[in-house]
Amino acid sequence: MAPSHKKGRGGDRLSALPDKALERVLSYLASGEAVRTSTLSRRWRRIHEGVPVIDLVDPKTGDRCGISNQKVCFDHTVTSAIISKGAETPIRTFRLNAFHPPYNLFDQWIAIVTTSGVKDLDVKLRYNESSKHTLCPYGLSRAASADFPKSDRNRYTRTHRHIFGCPTLRRLQLTNWTLDLPATVDMTLLDTLCLARIMDPNGEMQQLISGCPSLAHLTLEECPSIQDIAVTSPRLRSFTMICCHNASRVELHSTCVQSLHYKGSLLPPRPSPFFVVSNHAGIKALRIEVCEKLSSKVPEDIAPVTRLISQCKKLAYLHLSLRPSMAYYSSSFTSVLRGLDSLTHLSLQGCLPTDHAVRSVAALLVNTKYLEELSLFPLGPEPPKEKKRSWEMNDEDTESDSDTEPQDSTVADGVEYTSRMPESLWRTYVGCLEYNLKRINIANYQGRPLEKMLARFLLSRAAALEEFSVTLAAGLYPRKKETTKELTSWRWNRHTRVDCN
Repeated sequence: MAPSHKKGRGGDRLSALPDKALERVLSYLASGEAVRTSTLSRRWRRIHEGVPVIDLVDPKTGDRCGISNQKVCFDHTVTSAIISKGAETPIRTFRLNAFHPPYNLFDQWIAIVTTSGVKDLDVKLRYNESSKHTLCPYGLSRAASADFPKSDRNRYTRTHRHIFGCPTLRRLQLTNWTLDLPATVDMTLLDTLCLARIMDPNGEMQQLISGCPSLAHLTLEECPSIQDIAVTSPRLRSFTMICCHNASRVELHSTCVQSLHYKGSLLPPRPSPFFVVSNHAGIKALRIEVCEKLSSKVPEDIAPVTRLISQCKKLAYLHLSLRPSMAYYSSSFTSVLRGLDSLTHLSLQGCLPTDHAVRSVAALLVNTKYLEELSLFPLGPEPPKEKKRSWEMNDEDTESDSDTEPQDSTVADGVEYTSRMPESLWRTYVGCLEYNLKRINIANYQGRPLEKMLARFLLSRAAALEEFSVTLAAGLYPRKKETTKELTSWRWNRHTRVDCN
């Protein structure tokens, strides 16, 4: 029986809680912080030893063998944390962010954790600077690519095979590994699987996914080996695919899918769809983030995206992130939004280089009759892409790569510097602003002229608005009072609450 602590004069209510309650509180802290509570008093001296969580981050960067200012070696810290858990304290959660861990010790750590009955295993490995680069061919670096650099291929640590037979595992997240599976994969209880930057030289990804019959949440991020993938778990509720640019087809056999998130190139225009979903009508939340610029595309190129949105008839939440500007190609999306009667939350992300982008946002809102919440994520002007050296250039590199739309007048950096509302925007009538929209959120608000134009348009039309919430960029925070006053002066509804944080 856990010892109780009698609260005396000068005691505190937290220390009066039973050991199990204090252990649960400490389980939400990083392991180092949990251990430091042992210095608070005698009451706390051994509480951390009963916490079934190990959560450690290796502070090293650069060369593993280089000079470090750590007082205690990180490898020793991990080993001590594992050994300190007695038989009565099984390790239920193991989260590790390590830089070039030693193979011999690393094998022992994983073996002990999996035999201890771990339920949540999250291990992120770091190597050199290239392991931080996003695997996306549309990045700004001249070395941007959808695949790993040749110098790094097959150099990542191989996965430990006993992970894939752990009978207690419910959540598995692996980052920067080489996939190496046993002959059979049996993770019957696994509910959540997140794989990021996984090298798969033997094409075993499908085997891993098929070995998780109870999978409910699947995330695949920057896994260049994925081409055709099928998820057969009947319990799948959410699927996320981020920058897997070599993928050509995804089949989701579950009728329970409610959330779908895709980030990558435009969906390929082909007779058979990229996403094969058993029940489109069950999808309530859809996130689409297109990495490539749409300025050189024609409506037929956008059609696979709009077709996917239109198939999700009961969407309640839709997020669109488009380049080169927010709500680009709005004409292709307006007719689709008109048919989504269940849509109550729209989220838009992108740049606002010209007033045409502001008008595009307004055009989308015209067709969202029942919208109750609008979230906007304006981005700053994109920096120019790194120029290739003359011997690296090809014919494609000589083409224009402008971020602006041709019908707009801009200055040298592609951004207009006027907040004056165009007459065409001023005359635009948006029904949801007058009758239904209750909340508007704007993130990273920097007070640029076109951001002000959009904010003023929304506030001056939103008769039913209850709250206008703005997250200020760091540079604008010193002017919080002035910004709040300016936004407040644009309200149509004097009862609208304006919050700047």
